[in-house]
Amino acid sequence: MEGSQNDINVLHKSPLFEYLKYEISPHVNFAINGNHYTHGYYLADGIYLKWSTLVQCYRQPPASEMSRSYSYLNSKQMNLRKDVERAFGILKRKFAIICGPYRGLSAREMHKTMLTCIIMHNMVIQETRRDKNWTNYQDEDLRPEIILARGLPARNYALMTSHIENITLYNRLREDFRANLWAEFGRDGGRIE
Repeated sequence: MEGSQNDINVLHKSPLFEYLKYEISPHVNFAINGNHYTHGYYLADGIYLKWSTLVQCYRQPPASEMSRSYSYLNSKQMNLRKDVERAFGILKRKFAIICGPYRGLSAREMHKTMLTCIIMHNMVIQETRRDKNWTNYQDEDLRPEIILARGLPARNYALMTSHIENITLYNRLREDFRANLWAEFGRDGGRIE
């Protein structure tokens, strides 16, 4: 029905998470605070579900000696999210296709259209720069075409679904980010050199 596709409904159908469940997403390995992670993550605001692949701000940081570390993580995450929103705002102002007709395209066409707009934006930026001595790299999509085999059982589909929706992993990842960010950058008042 019209209007029923909100952020939460779309999240369950997102190709990002389907690729993880079918084990065809890029492999990611990293460690924070001694904990090893095997999947990427996305910065999200508070309306999304608490999944192990989403990192959200703390709504009400605990009132303790470490409360500055929680506020520091919140401010850094909000700054990064604002940067992304501004970038898409610029693209929407420059390229009208993103605002309306874009929604009628297939996922593959949307991907190519967005990449085209980003490339054209970068070309404009490079052309208007004062320093004309920049290297022009060939824009070539080297990623293999991923085609989901819908209807075919994935080996660990149920296991991957429970891993993505694991609230314990969500809490651990967020706490690891907070502790690591504070240890690396926060103690000196947030000045990153």
